[in-house]
Amino acid sequence: MTRYGFIAAAVLAAGLLAATTVQAAEQPRIGVVNLQEVIAKSQAGQQANQELQSIVKKLQDQANDKNNKLNVLKQQLDKADPKSSSYAQLQKTYDDSRNDLQQFVLMGRQDLDQRRQELLQPIEQDLGKVLDQYAKAHHYDIILSKDTAGALYASDKYDVSQGVAAALDKDWPAYQKQLQQQKSAAPAAKSGS
Repeated sequence: MTRYGFIAAAVLAAGLLAATTVQAAEQPRIGVVNLQEVIAKSQAGQQANQELQSIVKKLQDQANDKNNKLNVLKQQLDKADPKSSSYAQLQKTYDDSRNDLQQFVLMGRQDLDQRRQELLQPIEQDLGKVLDQYAKAHHYDIILSKDTAGALYASDKYDVSQGVAAALDKDWPAYQKQLQQQKSAAPAAKSGS
């Protein structure tokens, strides 16, 4: 190979390297994050989990106490003579206690869910900010959630929302016309039946 052959080969190799670099630069950098794991391992998440566990233990202890009292009433009811004058009152007390326990469990679950939301909401809001900063600092174009569908962060250059909205707006009049035709045809079909 001549000197010009080596130069041509070197120029070709440099061109291929530059083309590969440009292609690699055009590829989006994508990351995946497990939000549940991030929250569970974070200090804020661990603190929230401890508080929730404390609430669960308190509710469980109260439910166990109510259940034990209910069991005592059930034993008394089982031993009582159905024909005795106190049986009806004992049955009513048992039914009231059972309803109270069911109501307590239901309300406890609702309170626990509400408290969970109160504790997690600020963490999730902060996490959104952190993800945005992390993605920009580490040059990610898109960050996907491993445990939910959808992107948690995406560079604006990949956002096609305006195009999708324009397409929706473009097709909207035809869609509305089609719905009107279907509505008009429905009464005609019923009257022809």
